[in-house]
Amino acid sequence: MFVRTVTDKHLDDPQLLRIMIEQAPRSGELLERVTRQEWEIIGDPRDLFGRHPEVRVQDKDTAARLVASAVELSVHQLIAAPGSIDTTRLENELVAMLTSYLRAAA
Repeated sequence: MFVRTVTDKHLDDPQLLRIMIEQAPRSGELLERVTRQEWEIIGDPRDLFGRHPEVRVQDKDTAARLVASAVELSVHQLIAAPGSIDTTRLENELVAMLTSYLRAAA
């Protein structure tokens, strides 16, 4: 569900995303807002990891940050790129990759 949410968020205008990555100015206020939103986004997977018995990583806080960052950056870059990727296949592969990481014995 997390991967789907991030993917859906990036489908509206992939060209705009590419331009924002390459050319957008970054004010202190904007960076502060982005940081605040990132911490909100990290809270959901962190809570889920703490409740889910199959999640075996030792450091669930860092794992939540890593998962959120990996999904956001991967989806953002791959959907914004020319010759975009099939989103269903992208979601399936991201879920498989993240599930393997989270289930790995610590």
